Amino acid sequence: MESIKSLLLVFVVLFSFNIQAQNDEIEISDERIEILSKKICSSALTFRTLSAKEAGSNMEKMILNFIGVSKEDPNYKEKFTKFWNENSEKFICYEKGTTQDTRNPQHFMKRIVDLGMYKTVFYKFLLSDPEGYHIDVNTIEIYNGKEETILDYIDNVLSEPNASSKYHVKEIQSVRDWLVMGYNAKKASELEN
Repeated sequence: MESIKSLLLVFVVLFSFNIQAQNDEIEISDERIEILSKKICSSALTFRTLSAKEAGSNMEKMILNFIGVSKEDPNYKEKFTKFWNENSEKFICYEKGTTQDTRNPQHFMKRIVDLGMYKTVFYKFLLSDPEGYHIDVNTIEIYNGKEETILDYIDNVLSEPNASSKYHVKEIQSVRDWLVMGYNAKKASELEN
């Protein structure tokens, strides 16, 4: 019964967005982006349970549908990248994660690290082409009164004494290296204010 409910949620999430933009000139309100943010955050948990291998592809379809772009558009990756980079700081997850250690609120990219979905969501979707479509990974989030990027977050994760009990440390290190080499990830202290 639980899997039927989860499958229904995935179906509703994938097909619930109305086309938001018919061309590049239409702006999407912060309220609509907040709705998208909630949906991609809750969907990450559902996709992880039901179809982790397809999570990146499913999230890509969801976001493209939201911005009114299809994969048939030869410029869809450019439009997606522009949308993501202009709105990344708004993709904050507020619902609970999978463990008591998951932060709340938490930027979507950090949540993906916590969920262990970086292979399908990062490598196969969001961060799959650093040379062609440069996603800005240096969004600053304030946590405990301090500025923090995803690089700061990963460094904190790796420095935890019990990191290996919560994370696959070698894989998290690989994600870190990919972010630095492919996407010029920086610590908040390295960014100009």
